[in-house]
Order: sequence, then C-alpha cells, then structure tokens
Amino acid sequence: MSCTCNLVALLSISYSGIFSAAINGSTAVEVAEDGLVLLGTRTNSLSIGAYAYRPGQDRYLGASCPFSAQANIPWITKEDCATGTVYYIPKSGAKASLTNRAESGINSTIISMQCSPGIVDTSFDANASSGPASSYIFSNREDGYNLVYNGNPIPVQTARPMGYEISLGFVGTITAFLQSFSLTVTPPDVARVQYSFVFSEPAT
Repeated sequence: MSCTCNLVALLSISYSGIFSAAINGSTAVEVAEDGLVLLGTRTNSLSIGAYAYRPGQDRYLGASCPFSAQANIPWITKEDCATGTVYYIPKSGAKASLTNRAESGINSTIISMQCSPGIVDTSFDANASSGPASSYIFSNREDGYNLVYNGNPIPVQTARPMGYEISLGFVGTITAFLQSFSLTVTPPDVARVQYSFVFSEPAT
C-alpha cells in the first residue's frame, strides 16, 4: 500500500466550521487461559473539532466569562456472529456537567441539561507561573444527565442515543454513535466543540 498525501483544505465534510477530524481503529484482542488468542469486534473512533457558531453569529454564544460543558455515553458492542453486524447498546444514562452555567450567561437555548438533581461543586485553579498577579476565578460545576446542544455544527441530544450520518468526503459516509461531547468558551477565545464518535462499518 502506498502513502498518499492530501491537503486538509480539500477534505469535504458534511458539516461547517470543522477545523480537525481524525479516525482511528482498534480490534479487541483477548488471550484465553490456554493461550489461545481471541479476536473480537473491530471498532473505529472519529474525533471532530469545530467552531460552535456559524458565520455572523455570536462567537461566544452569549457567554461573558469561561464556560464548559461535557457529556459521555458509554457503549457496549455486541456482534451478531451469523451476519457480522455490530450493535451498539448504550450502557447507562448520558452523564453530563455544566461549569459556570449561570455565571457565564451562556445562551440556554443553545446548551442545557434536561436532568439536573442539584449537585453543584465549587472549584478554583490558581497558578502563579505567569507571576503573582495572575488571576483566577471560582467555578461552579453542575452534574446531571441528558445534555442538549443546539449549536454548530452537529446538534446532539444525549438522552436519545442515535446514529449520525457523517460524510467525510473521499473517506466516505459513516453511521457513527456519539461517545463524548464537550463545549468550551473562554473569552476572548471563541466557542469550540469536540466530538468523539464510535463506529464499526467501513465508509461507503
């Protein structure tokens, strides 16, 4: 197999605002008690980084100070030995957290958490490596479930695990399942999102 070089600018993706994308794969390998090597399901991961706003929109999504959001969906993979089809089963509810939701002023129509049992922790990070006058802020982290994101480029609703049809230009189109999501706004840096998907079938 020969090595082929391509330009990132020519990678056509079915969503706007994406600045990074990567695919990696792995195969489950286990060794039995008698030393027999067993090969399991091969799964692939797709990581995407993107700007969380469209041209002309507020680049901070309404936030005036740092804000972040995270969500994770663990999956169990089961393979149908007769057909070779791999099934993805959500292992548990989509745990999520929001940091500085009220303090930042983030637009609640873009990011919200449907289930919040009122678990809030306060933290801070003080670092004088840039000098004793370096600033720090207190952060309030709210833990819950079922994150809803209505922003760019891929809206997600983690209460409803589903497949996302993603076209990666010459790589092909895949059906991928969301593993993790994060949104970060740190003014004056613009709002950015990171997605991690898992999939098994080859691109078409």
